[in-house]
Amino acid sequence: MASNDIDFNDEFEKYLSRMFYIKPCEVTSKCDESNVEYFGVLSLTDVRSPDRKLWYIYYSKQPEVDETLSRIFHKYGKKNMCEIFRKHTFSGVGLRARVKAFFYEKRWHVKGNLLEAPAKSSFNNDQMIKIITDLHHEERKMLYSFLCMKHNGVRTYFH
Repeated sequence: MASNDIDFNDEFEKYLSRMFYIKPCEVTSKCDESNVEYFGVLSLTDVRSPDRKLWYIYYSKQPEVDETLSRIFHKYGKKNMCEIFRKHTFSGVGLRARVKAFFYEKRWHVKGNLLEAPAKSSFNNDQMIKIITDLHHEERKMLYSFLCMKHNGVRTYFH
């Protein structure tokens, strides 16, 4: 991580503590795990055409992740897939739409949850992880900016 990168988990915690005048606490709070959404990417190998570069994107709430993955593995075959990315996110639907739009603009074949790189592309899993991570950070920056804007609006209203 570069020196100018921000750890958004720490920044959110600091900002919300200042915003609501919450004193720091050593005890971690328990959150309802069923409300946490996860977004993930699976690398898919087509056994009939191994030169195709395919990825499958998915999202689900925390308790449904294993069920979702087993359904995908059953459809495409577990030995043909490996998970390359999984992160919790504010909105799995929103991040999925952002990822699909990004690759559609790059003239990739996007159908449902499948992403296919153009023929003879040198694109690989490492590049996919970097792009998805960047899109995830953009989503978090957008949420952070929204919270800052709302806080500044409330602060100017009361002062």
